[in-house]
Amino acid sequence: MKRDARSGPGLGPGFGARARSRAGSRAVWLAGRRWGRALLGALGVCGALLLVELVARSGVFDDQALPPASSVLARAAEMAVDDGFLGDLWTTVSVWLGGLGLAVLLAVPAGLLLGSLPRLDTAALAVVELARPVPSVALIPLAILVFVEPDRVERSLVCYAALWPILLNTLYGLRDVDPVAKETLRSFGFGVLGVLWRVSLPSAGPFVVTGVRIAASVGLVVVVSAELRAGGDGGLGVYLLETQSGGGRPDLMVAGACWAGVLGVAANAGLVWAERRIFPHSALSARSARGRPFPTESISGSAAWGAAAPGPPHRPERPRPQTPDGLASPGGLKEPGAERS
Repeated sequence: MKRDARSGPGLGPGFGARARSRAGSRAVWLAGRRWGRALLGALGVCGALLLVELVARSGVFDDQALPPASSVLARAAEMAVDDGFLGDLWTTVSVWLGGLGLAVLLAVPAGLLLGSLPRLDTAALAVVELARPVPSVALIPLAILVFVEPDRVERSLVCYAALWPILLNTLYGLRDVDPVAKETLRSFGFGVLGVLWRVSLPSAGPFVVTGVRIAASVGLVVVVSAELRAGGDGGLGVYLLETQSGGGRPDLMVAGACWAGVLGVAANAGLVWAERRIFPHSALSARSARGRPFPTESISGSAAWGAAAPGPPHRPERPRPQTPDGLASPGGLKEPGAERS
């Protein structure tokens, strides 16, 4: 029988066409799953907005205390084309990204150094555990005295707050590196830097990105809080302070807070996208850990994802001759004198 030229040995005719069909069905399944999750998220947002609108219109709260969701959305849309607000928003984003980038530059090398030297890690553990719980907002008066300028004050506070999630996740990632892979690379003559670059850093990469995601959210909270406390020439926190003057505009305040939430969601989505592109194996591991495997028919032709591939036909083991004592003699030979007994 003539086999398909694109099918491997033992795969049968037409395997290439079946593989392409299954790959296409898996792509369609993944796209449908993404659209389904996006639809559920949109329904959740619409439900929350509708609930806020009904509560605000019911008269339980004063209009100055809880503005309707429709009014907040209208103000937020107007702010999107307001040059003054966009300038304040860009000031916040620049300080936020500057502090976050500085935290990455400090935390990742420090984590790699501590994770590679166990004695140094043990010596620095007490300092890390002592400094990590200190709230960044409590350091605002000290930062004002040290750095003076509002931008430098806010950037330093963001860096301090974002430093610890990145550092700790880097340490956790290095502790999760397979020691067999490290020893294998050392056996081929690679030094400490070679093992660190080729094994430790790629393995700890997903942990580092997760730490950056957490640090981005924390840093955004800190930069707005610092702007509210330290002031300055611009920023989202300064804009919120201005909306409170002259009797206050709660719709503008809530709309400004919503824009801060949009920044956080956009940053998290961008980091998730980057993590899936740079570390695709971590995305597959997370999917399998959640118990959501791919469709039952994979490209390899197995019955299910992770199922064992068909092997050679099973051959029953031939029974070995038994001695009278019930013990198998080597080579199937009977022990001398067994028949006489």
